[in-house]
Amino acid sequence: MSYRNFEHLLKINQTTVYRVAKSTGISASTFSDWKSGRSVPKADKLMRIAEHFGVSLEYLLDGAKTGSGISSKREKRIPIIGEIRAGTPIITNETLLGYEPADVEDTDDYFYLKVLGDSMKNIGMVNGSLVLFRKQQYAEDGDIVACLVGGDSATVKRFHRSHKNIYLLPENEDYEPIHLTTDDFESGEARILGIAREVKIKL
Repeated sequence: MSYRNFEHLLKINQTTVYRVAKSTGISASTFSDWKSGRSVPKADKLMRIAEHFGVSLEYLLDGAKTGSGISSKREKRIPIIGEIRAGTPIITNETLLGYEPADVEDTDDYFYLKVLGDSMKNIGMVNGSLVLFRKQQYAEDGDIVACLVGGDSATVKRFHRSHKNIYLLPENEDYEPIHLTTDDFESGEARILGIAREVKIKL
């Protein structure tokens, strides 16, 4: 039994260990021990994981095989950046933190941002998470966005618009929303850089 089978399910379902743990009631330490090889989840927990993903127990035990009906796109390397400057996610030696694989078609359309802080922890974006963004300068209500505020500072928040008012909403009750207006975006004081597509957490 390999943890790689579980990781494969995470990727093709675009979910995270945090969300699976919360949904199944299995502690995060169980997944951590499983990944490190210290232990393997017991049969009842494996059944809960299988039910969560809608796959058979045999799939978890045997892994993804040819003809299993579960497939993913070819993984490509996407740059991880720690800072965003000058209004666009430009990758430089100063901002590049490395690369992370992702199931995408065109690498030029995506970037990873390393999350600092816990303002979005309620949806699984904890401190140190890697969030995959599709480059895009507009957002729909409810989208999770990477937004440049004040020229240099990038923040990750949920986008909400009410007439000319724009609110960047945290997913943590300890933080206050950031209030902007459409004028801020028209002047370039604020700018949407991308829409979140996936969260990765390193255990």
